[in-house]
Amino acid sequence: MLRFVHVYAIVKGKIRGGIRMQTERLQKQDLEAAMQMSEYAFRYRIPEDKRDARLEQMDQHQQLYGIKENGKLAAKLQLLPLSIRLGEQTMLMGGIAGVATYPEYRRNGYIKRLLTDTLYHMRDQGMPVSMLHPFYVDFYRRFGYELFTDRTIYTLKKKDLNRLAPVDGTVERMKKEEHTQEIEDIYTAYAATYSGMLAREDFWWKYRVYRDHDFIALYRDSDGKAQGYIIYEISSRDKLDVSQFIALNAEARIGLWNFLAQHDSMFEEVTLDLPQHDPLIFMLPDPQLEVKHYPYFMARILDVPAFFEKYDWQGSPAGVVLHVEDPIIQENNDTFTLKDANTEMSSEAKGIKLSINMLSAIAFGYKRPLVLWQAGLIEGPEEMIRKFELSIPRRKPYIYDFF
Repeated sequence: MLRFVHVYAIVKGKIRGGIRMQTERLQKQDLEAAMQMSEYAFRYRIPEDKRDARLEQMDQHQQLYGIKENGKLAAKLQLLPLSIRLGEQTMLMGGIAGVATYPEYRRNGYIKRLLTDTLYHMRDQGMPVSMLHPFYVDFYRRFGYELFTDRTIYTLKKKDLNRLAPVDGTVERMKKEEHTQEIEDIYTAYAATYSGMLAREDFWWKYRVYRDHDFIALYRDSDGKAQGYIIYEISSRDKLDVSQFIALNAEARIGLWNFLAQHDSMFEEVTLDLPQHDPLIFMLPDPQLEVKHYPYFMARILDVPAFFEKYDWQGSPAGVVLHVEDPIIQENNDTFTLKDANTEMSSEAKGIKLSINMLSAIAFGYKRPLVLWQAGLIEGPEEMIRKFELSIPRRKPYIYDFF
């Protein structure tokens, strides 16, 4: 049976100038128009020799939704069916990207209609959670999304490239064409220590991880076991950019750092994209570096019971009652009683009142329940807030990818 929002989008679409606003799944013949809209809206140009490959990727690995006016594409977005890691758990996730419209169609409610309908499309496809990179945080907060991770870029000068005590392993320098399963295994083990990292599939590694001129440095311990890697690019004559630094232990972290430090005679500057919680910078002789730290990705729970069905609690949440407010998905606008393995709808009056935004931030570990309660962003009895606090894993949120 169709949900209410689908009926609204298909049968009761908003009328503008006698034209019915209707979200539709775009077909292969619409992809070129969608790509051109992205080029215009985001001010870039895909080279002619790469256009066919980009269209093929869109066709094979994305779902495109749009609204047309007089047969012409007026607004569109791209849905990427992906999966993420929440510690050891893997969960389906709908990635939203390429939200765009032409200037002449702005302020007609097209983007609101598209996003609202797509939230339900994802939910209907069994995706309990969605993620996106915001152009403006407050805009997506209106649709239930909330920040779940930040990004930190360190800038090091030549003087900062001081080697640490040597380790016994070796570093193998590789081109991106030499990508191996060992690299994927390292990433998978690393991703399991965070909330929100993509569970990367083969196509993602092939098309989305590496830039055109990337190199890989793979660290092996004295037994030959791969324990870490970095992905980096020589972006100019005087600058090296590290886009991923992934180490499974201290030895690999030191070995990879020492490899970077060996470039001290080549570059004036090294930029390092690193999780804020990684201990590498603390390990350096002088950790006083230039740092750029900013909010990065947003997430929102689409289906509260389905999300917590796969959630690995740190402590038992049994007895915690959540009064959830969701501005878009009416099924989430309810009262839920948490249990160890599932979540049930409830009529319990006493509980924690919070938005789907705050619940999403809590579930990913971006903000703790007690902090949000003290800030007045959630409400409820202190004893239940503290029980909820103890049930949420201390695992940190992060994502290295972009879409």
